[in-house]
Amino acid sequence: MNFFIYILFCGSTLLLAFLLLVNPQKVNTKGNLWLGMFVFSLFLLTVEEALEISHHTINETLLSFITLACFVVAPVFFLSVCYFIAPERKWKKTNFLHFGFAFVMLLSVLLSMIENAPDNDDTSPELKKTISLVFNLICCTQLFLYVVVSYRKIVNHRKHIRLYSSSVENIDLKWLQYIGIGVVLMASVWALEILLGLSETNVLFDTLSNIAYLFGILLIAYHAMKQKEIYPFSDIEKNEILEIVSEIEMPVENRKKLVSDDKLEEIKNALMQLIATEKPYLDCELSLVKLAQQMNLSTHLLSYTINTGFDENFYQFINRYRIDEAKKMVLDPQMGHLNLVGIAFAVGFNSKTAFNTAFKKATGQTPSEFKKSTLLPDPVL
Repeated sequence: MNFFIYILFCGSTLLLAFLLLVNPQKVNTKGNLWLGMFVFSLFLLTVEEALEISHHTINETLLSFITLACFVVAPVFFLSVCYFIAPERKWKKTNFLHFGFAFVMLLSVLLSMIENAPDNDDTSPELKKTISLVFNLICCTQLFLYVVVSYRKIVNHRKHIRLYSSSVENIDLKWLQYIGIGVVLMASVWALEILLGLSETNVLFDTLSNIAYLFGILLIAYHAMKQKEIYPFSDIEKNEILEIVSEIEMPVENRKKLVSDDKLEEIKNALMQLIATEKPYLDCELSLVKLAQQMNLSTHLLSYTINTGFDENFYQFINRYRIDEAKKMVLDPQMGHLNLVGIAFAVGFNSKTAFNTAFKKATGQTPSEFKKSTLLPDPVL
């Protein structure tokens, strides 16, 4: 049973790596390439134990190359997060530093091959076990640290997407955060195995740990397959958006003034006129790029107008109009045939949760509480 669970885990990991690397939906191409390499690294880490469980032997040199996956799995996961968040980012020489430890270990393996060290290895088993323990603990620690840093980058990403999207549920990388949870789950079990050595002496723990690994990879697979394209724009539009994101990180006094005050007021008036007459906020797929095209403005200038002229980001600006429209529909007797979910979709929200959250933040009440508070009492006869 234990062998079957572990083989199922290995097979699931290899299949998921294949799907991410092939990426049949062609979404978030660079991010999925790195995520696929991360999952393939996990697969390599499972190969050694799978062979041990099945009582197969493996060449020591090949095994040394396989174990190098321990030292790349954490930075590869981090880089996948980086490329999901900024697909147009350029590769820098400093990125090689993430793989410094792996390069050192690779050099060590190559030197041992040249010197034919395996044939003359007189290292005691106890020392080998201690070295293996230290290396595995370094890998676990590295993985935890990279997941924490990746989580912080995802949190910042959630703030940034409000600059250009009116609906963030499908692009907020929450699914990637859940993948991070799956990674932490597997790393925690791995750390317990290393520190306590229970897998070698406790069959129950060994079985439970393999179940945890299988659950972790299934969690990763489920959320990876739910992802949507984060930047469904042209390369030029992507670069403009990334420029907006970079600029918003600057102190206010260091940001460029794109237009004069008079021109800013003119664009504001044109934007409010468009909002009032065409109600673009009713489009649940409305983005900063799409609205800029309707106004014949650059994405950068429209973002500057909303941030500076209205002191709001794009998400806040659009959803403020959606909430106002929703309140009107709740009060309109002709809209009595729509329930609150129907109203949410009618005004441009693409989920009940997003509608309830935005409504509560804007009014201090949930939509149902607002509806109850506005109902007229029956007249007293």
